Amino acid sequence: MQIVVTTFLNQLYELLARGSAIVTLYAEKEAGFIPALDAWLIECESVLKSNRRPQVGEIAGVRAQLLSASRAVYDRNAISVPAKGSSRKTFHACAAILFHHAVNVLGSQYRVFSERKDEAEKLVRQILLVSLQKGSFFSIWNSELGPSHKLSDLWESFAADKDLAQGTRQVLSAVHYVDALGMLGEAIDDLKL
Repeated sequence: MQIVVTTFLNQLYELLARGSAIVTLYAEKEAGFIPALDAWLIECESVLKSNRRPQVGEIAGVRAQLLSASRAVYDRNAISVPAKGSSRKTFHACAAILFHHAVNVLGSQYRVFSERKDEAEKLVRQILLVSLQKGSFFSIWNSELGPSHKLSDLWESFAADKDLAQGTRQVLSAVHYVDALGMLGEAIDDLKL
């Protein structure tokens, strides 16, 4: 099952963008810091699971470490716990470190899928330009079909064209068909066709 890359990237962005609110809770020593972090981690797991990403296990591990830290049990090899200081302060500091680890997991996924999307967008634009040069674009685009039918018919014509078929396969190996059609629509809009 291939994921819809643009949807996944949007979900990751939303999670990462909410990170600043969690950091603010930590900085202001708000009691809601830990519940907000826990809810955020659960949502991260949900997004990764629904997109079939194995990093769901890493985030679950972070959440398990957070639960462990709430009981004053820390991985002393991973987190240095000061001899002095309140248990609450130590727990919150540990939680902030775990939050940082979770952000890195999400950030790496965001980078990987952004690169896939960027590469697919370049290919879609090249395919479109070749189609324009060959004169096969406007016969479909100027038809009486609705916009979504025009995009799907264009994609089918690209896939059937011996000069463009390899490009369409490359795009679909990187992103979902839904992504490809969306990218095609954006490229057409950018070129004002």
